[in-house]
Amino acid sequence: GPNKNNYANVELIIDIARRTKCDAVWVGWGHASENPIIPETLASSPEGIVFLGPPASAMKALGDKISSTVVAQSVGVPCIKWS
Repeated sequence: GPNKNNYANVELIIDIARRTKCDAVWVGWGHASENPIIPETLASSPEGIVFLGPPASAMKALGDKISSTVVAQSVGVPCIKWS
């Protein structure tokens, strides 16, 4: 079955951050670092835990090919035509 005790388990990351009373969370690279739920949850938490990484809005805008291409084109970045 699925392993729920790994680096991609967002609920576990946030739970550990709260229990250890840490000041900030950096999730490194990979699935968790691309999940906008982490910065959103930490930003709204009463503990004031800081997320070390891009805001959720940037993750959402740049998290898939279509939206990131639209963002790039809107500021004049040359892009390859979509296939």
